Amino acid sequence: MRQSGMRVLRSAAGRNRLVPRQSYIRIFLGLGLLFTLVSVPFAILMTNQFSRYAVKQIDQVNRSEIEHSRDNAEFILDKLMSYGFTMYGDKSIQAWMTASEEAPQLQVDALTAASKYTTTEPFLDNVYLLNMKTEHVIDLKYGISSFDQFSDSELLALAKEPRNSYQRFFVYQSKGQQRLALMIPTVPSGQVYYGYLVMLLDDSLMKQYLLKENGNGVGYRSFILDDRGELMLGSPDDGKLYPELNAGVKESEGSFTQSYKGEAWSVQYARLEPQGWIVYQMAELKEIRADFHAFRTKLVAFLIGLVALLMAILFWNSRRTYKPFSQLASQLEQKFGPLLKEKPGDGSSEEIRLIRGGIEMLEDRMAQLDSSMREHRNVIKLEYLRQWVLQGKLIPPVEQYLRGQTDLLRDENVILSVLRIDGYSAFQEKYDFASRKLMKYAMGNIAEEVVRSAGSAEAVDLGGDHLVLLLSGLSVSGDRLTGLLTEAKNQIRQWTNVQVTVAVSERKAIGDDLRAVYQHILELTMLKFVSGEDKIYVERDFEEYMRSVQPLQDDQLLDELIKHVRMGKAEEVAACLDQIFGQMQTLHYAQSKFQLSLMLYTLFKTFNKLPSVESAEGIESLLESFDTLSGVRGWLERELLGIMDDLSNRRGGSRREEIVTEIVDYVKNHLHDPMLTIEEIAEHVSLSTRHVRQVFKEGLEVTLADYILQERIAKVKELLGTTDWTVTDIGERAGFQTKSHFFTIFKKATGMTPSQYRDQL
Repeated sequence: MRQSGMRVLRSAAGRNRLVPRQSYIRIFLGLGLLFTLVSVPFAILMTNQFSRYAVKQIDQVNRSEIEHSRDNAEFILDKLMSYGFTMYGDKSIQAWMTASEEAPQLQVDALTAASKYTTTEPFLDNVYLLNMKTEHVIDLKYGISSFDQFSDSELLALAKEPRNSYQRFFVYQSKGQQRLALMIPTVPSGQVYYGYLVMLLDDSLMKQYLLKENGNGVGYRSFILDDRGELMLGSPDDGKLYPELNAGVKESEGSFTQSYKGEAWSVQYARLEPQGWIVYQMAELKEIRADFHAFRTKLVAFLIGLVALLMAILFWNSRRTYKPFSQLASQLEQKFGPLLKEKPGDGSSEEIRLIRGGIEMLEDRMAQLDSSMREHRNVIKLEYLRQWVLQGKLIPPVEQYLRGQTDLLRDENVILSVLRIDGYSAFQEKYDFASRKLMKYAMGNIAEEVVRSAGSAEAVDLGGDHLVLLLSGLSVSGDRLTGLLTEAKNQIRQWTNVQVTVAVSERKAIGDDLRAVYQHILELTMLKFVSGEDKIYVERDFEEYMRSVQPLQDDQLLDELIKHVRMGKAEEVAACLDQIFGQMQTLHYAQSKFQLSLMLYTLFKTFNKLPSVESAEGIESLLESFDTLSGVRGWLERELLGIMDDLSNRRGGSRREEIVTEIVDYVKNHLHDPMLTIEEIAEHVSLSTRHVRQVFKEGLEVTLADYILQERIAKVKELLGTTDWTVTDIGERAGFQTKSHFFTIFKKATGMTPSQYRDQL
C-alpha cells in the first residue's frame, strides 16, 4: 500500500515537471492547442466543402455541355432530315424515281441533281436513289446499276420491310461498317413505294461534331443510344454497359454514377427529340478525385504552414506580452521570496500569486511611506526646497506649503549660498554613505543656527559634495552676511573637522530661475582651487576670473584625458599628457602656467580630488616648485594614476553596494530635475557611464534609465494620491519635460491617464 502511494506521488511529480512554470509558455501551449483543435476540423470541413462545390460546378459544366451536345445533335439531325426532304423533292430526282422505264436523259438529270446536293452537305457520305419500278439504283459513288448488279443487297431488302410511320434515322451496317442512314419516304404497313432516297452519313464527321471525340483523352466517353440501349453513334462496347446505362435513365435529362471496369464514372445524359435517342457523356471520377486529392493535399500543406506561422506569431506575442510577468514574478520571488510565501494563496497559479503578493507588499509599503511623509513635515519641506532648487521655479501648491512651513518666503527676495566640502574624495573614503549623510545633516544644522540669528535659513542636501543654504529676511549688509557665513564655516570646521568652501549669491527675486543661480554659485566654489584664497566667494569674483580665462588650445585632448582616466587606460593617459604638454612647450611661461592652472582646475572639478593638492593653499605655489614642464607632467601623471587606482578600488565588489546606494540617493534627490542624465550621475560617483550602468544593473537587476522612470512614475502616483495639485504641476515636479511625454509614459505604465488614476484612488 505504501509503495503504491509512493508510485502515485512520483507519477504526479513527473506530470508536474512536464508542465512549464512560466505563464507565457503555458498560455502559448494552451492557445496553440486550442487553435490546432479549431483549425484542423476547419481545414477538413473547408476542403470537403470545396470538394463538394467543385463537384457541383463540374456537374453544372457537364450538364451545360450535355445540353449543348443535345441541342447541337438535334439541330444537325433536323437539318439533315430537312435536307433529305429537299433533295427528295427535286424535280429531276422525282422524275427518275417515278419513271416506268429507264431513260438516259432522266438518269443524267437525276445523277446531276443528287451530286449537286451531296457536294454542299459535308455530313453526307453517299446517297442512293432507288426506282422500284425499273429496279435500278443510282449510287453517287459508283453510278447507275440494276438491283441484280447492286452490291448492297441488304439495303434493297430494308426498303421492302415495313418501317415506323415517323421519319427517323436508323443504324445501317454494311461491309462491317456502321453508320447512320435516312430513307425517304417512310411507308407503313409494308407497302412498296415507287422510289426511295437513302442518305448515308459520314460516321467519323458525325462523331466529331456530335460527340466531340477529338481532344478527349483517357477517362472520357461520349455516345448516343436509342431507347432500347442500342448504339446509334459512338464506339461499340464489349460489355453490358449500354443496357445498364439505358436502365438508369429515369427522366429526359439527368446524371448518375456508374461502375465500369472497376472504376466509378460520372454519367450525364439528355434525350434527343424527335428521334427518341439519348446522348451520354461519361467522365471517370478517378481523375477528378485525383485532382481533388492533390488540391486537398496542397490546401492542407498550406494550412499547416499557416498554422505553423500563426503558432510562431502566437509564441512571439505570448513571449512579448506575458514573459515580462513571468520575469516580474521571478524577480519578486528572488527579492521577497520568504515574505511572499507567508501570504495566503487562493488557488491561482504560482506566478499570479507572486505578482499579487508583490503588488500587495508594494501597496503596503507605499501606504507606510505615505503615512511616514504625512507624519514628517520636515521631510516634505526639504523635498519641496530641493525641487525648488533643481527646477528653478515654484508652483503655487509648493509655494503655498512652504509659506506655511518656513519663513523663507515672507520676504520677496532670497539669497542662495553653497557650502562645498574640500577634499571630498578623502571625505568619501573616511565615511560610508550613511555617515556622510549624517555629517552633511550636522553641517546644515550648524549653518542654519549661525545664520538664523539675522534671518531665515534652510539647508538642503542635494546628494553631492555640497550643501545649499537658502537665506531670506536678512537686514544686514554684504560684509555682515559674509561675516555670518565665515562664522558658519569656522563652526563647521570646529565641530565636524570638515573644511568647506563657501560662495554666496546676490539677492534674487523669488520668481527668478533658482536653478541657474544654484549652478552659478556651485561653480563659484571651485575658484578656491585656482586662487587658493580661503574666503567667502561672491559673484563678482567669478566675473573677474572669467575675464582672465583663455581657452585651452585643444579642449578635446583634455576630454580624452578625462575619459581615459575613468576607463583606467594608463597608456592612453600618458599619450594624452604627451600631446598636451607638447603643445604647452610652444607657449610663453606665463601662458603655459595659466593653461596648467586651468587644466588642473578642470581635473579637480571632474574627480573632486588631486591627491597632492587637496591640502594646498593654492596652485601657484605648487607649480613654482617645478623647474620644467616635464617635471609637472611626471607629477600630474602620478596624480592621475592615483585617481585611476582609487576608481579601480571603487569598482571592487566591496564598494558596489555603496555605489548603488549613492546612485539611488542621488536619483531621488534629483528626481525633479528634468535634465537629470546618466552622464551626470556617472560624473557624481566619478565612474564611467558604462560602468555605472553595469554596476546598477547588477545591483538592482534593473537598468538605471528604467529605475529613474519607475521612480518618476511612483512620484507621480504619490503626488496624485496625497496632493490636490494639477496634473501638469505634478508632471513637472516628477521631472517630465513635456506634458505629452508625461501622459504617454504614465498611461503606458499604468494603463490609465493621471486623471483616471486619481479618480480611482
